[in-house]
Amino acid sequence: MKTGAVSSQWYAFATVVLWSSAFVFTKVALLSFSSTALGFLRCAIASVVLYAVLRCKGVRMLSWRELPRFTLSGALGFSIYLFIFNKGSETLTAATGCILIATAPIITALMASVVFRERLTRLAWIALWLAFLGVPVLMLWNGSVSINAGVFWMLGAALAISAYNVIQRLYANGYTSLQITAYSFFTATVMLAGFLPESIRQIESAPLSHVIAVIFLGVFPSALAYLLWAKALSFAATTSDVTKFMFLTPLLSFVLGYVVISELPGVETWIGGALILSGLALFHISGQRAERARRAAMRH
Repeated sequence: MKTGAVSSQWYAFATVVLWSSAFVFTKVALLSFSSTALGFLRCAIASVVLYAVLRCKGVRMLSWRELPRFTLSGALGFSIYLFIFNKGSETLTAATGCILIATAPIITALMASVVFRERLTRLAWIALWLAFLGVPVLMLWNGSVSINAGVFWMLGAALAISAYNVIQRLYANGYTSLQITAYSFFTATVMLAGFLPESIRQIESAPLSHVIAVIFLGVFPSALAYLLWAKALSFAATTSDVTKFMFLTPLLSFVLGYVVISELPGVETWIGGALILSGLALFHISGQRAERARRAAMRH
C-alpha cells in the first residue's frame, strides 16, 4: 500500500473518532449548557483555533467584503446545524443520534442530483429508500409516533449539514477547504454572538468537567476534525478511500457512549440503525460502481 494511501486512512480514521466523540461529549456538556450557548461556544472556540491555523499556514485571509458570502454556509453548516444537533442530543442516545446523522451522505447526494443535475443510479435509489425505512422504525417502535422529538431534530441536523456539503461544492473553485471551513465558522460565531452573555453565565456556574467538554468539542470534533478530513482527502487516491471510514462512526459512538456515560441504545436503535446503515453501505457500493464506470469511459 502506498504511503499516501496509508496516511489518508490514518487521517480519516482519526477524523471519524473525533466526530464520534462529539455525540457523547455533547450530552455531557448539555448537563450544564443550553443548546444555544453550547452552539455559540463551540463555534467561537473553533473559530479561534482555525484563525490561528490560517495565520500559521500563511493562507490568504479573506477581506471583510467576502465574509457575507459565507453567511449561508455558516448558518447551515454550523449555527443552525449545531443548535438543532444539540436539541436532538438532549433526548437521543449518542448512538441513535449518530445513526440519524449518518443519513447525511445520502441526503447530500439527493440534493446534488437536483442542484448539479447528478443522476442517481437505480441501486442508489434503493439504498436511499432502505436507509429512510429505518427512520420510522426509530419513531414507531412502540406502536405510535414517539413523543421523542429528538429524531426530528436530528433529521433536521442531517438536512442542514447536507445542504452545507452542497454549498461547499459551489464554493470549491474559488476557495480552499480550509478557507471555507474557517470563514463558515467565523460567520456562524457572529450569528450566535447574541448568546454570549448566556454562555458566560453558564460557564460561571458549570462544573469544570463540563467546561472541559465544551472546550474539547470546539477544538477537536470541530476545528481539528475538519482539518484532518481535508488532509485525508488530499492524500486519498479516491474519495471512497476516505468516506468508507464514516461507517465506523455509529459503532465508535456506541462504544464511547458506553465507556464515558454508561449509555446503551434501545432495541429500536439496533433495528432501525441496521436498516439505515445497510442503506448507507449499499449507497457506498453504488458510488464505487459509478466511479469505476466513469473511469472506464474515460479510458475509452
